[in-house]
Amino acid sequence: MKKFLVSSFILVLYLTLWPTISNAGTFMVGAKGWYASWDSAILDWFEQDIAIGFRENRLTLTADSDPGEGYLAGPLFGYQTSDGKWSFSFAPMVFSSFSQDWHGTAGSMVLTSDVDLERKDFDLAASYTLTKYLKVFFGYKFQDMDLDFTLSYDTLVGPQTFRYKVESMVHIPTVGVGGVYPLSEKFVTGLQLGVLYAIPELNLIKIDTGEVEDIEPWPSLGFNGEATATYQLFESFIVQLGYRYQVFTLEARGPGRVEKTKSYDITHGAILSAVYVF
Repeated sequence: MKKFLVSSFILVLYLTLWPTISNAGTFMVGAKGWYASWDSAILDWFEQDIAIGFRENRLTLTADSDPGEGYLAGPLFGYQTSDGKWSFSFAPMVFSSFSQDWHGTAGSMVLTSDVDLERKDFDLAASYTLTKYLKVFFGYKFQDMDLDFTLSYDTLVGPQTFRYKVESMVHIPTVGVGGVYPLSEKFVTGLQLGVLYAIPELNLIKIDTGEVEDIEPWPSLGFNGEATATYQLFESFIVQLGYRYQVFTLEARGPGRVEKTKSYDITHGAILSAVYVF
């Protein structure tokens, strides 16, 4: 319910602003997709939390996981004021699919897992043009992530299987600068760099018992950057190809733990947008 309320707030905020700015200017409607490599902080954090549990039983966990691969996609809405100074955009990337492998050992036990990752990104951004080539931007991202993790291993008393779910919501305000350089009337390149502040909320659910436990996280700084190439394919149709990199730190203490663990959430990959301008 909380995720639904936050997502609804973002949409209502955007729709509230729309009538205010719609007296003049240029509107854009289209679609946006991000094919990315995602090294999930919640999976890495959970791995470290499991390692603490094994260590308390005098076992050392050695684990290995490759960054997940998948995509995020959704509609794109934009507006630019008639003087070209202000631009606004909203991209609810609600369609996604990611997979990530994980396996490990603890003592003589071989650990296997079934990992299911879900993610939705809601991006709200505004930029202001300072000069022909320079702009500043402000943004807010709501990143909604779920991790379903089934852990299995054999013990002296037989096989053991545990099922967990980690729910993560991250509020990410960001600010930065961007530059554009037109190569022709129809072809423009751009680069933007920003600093973000990640404010996470996490819950750990033990599926087998239904027990819900709060995880205590701390906010952290992060970074994002994006290089783009924009081309006006037709008079009212624009395509943009880019590459985006985003990283922030997840530092949290699990239920009943004394020590904190730190993980990095890293997403990077190609972005493709197509918009109709009117």
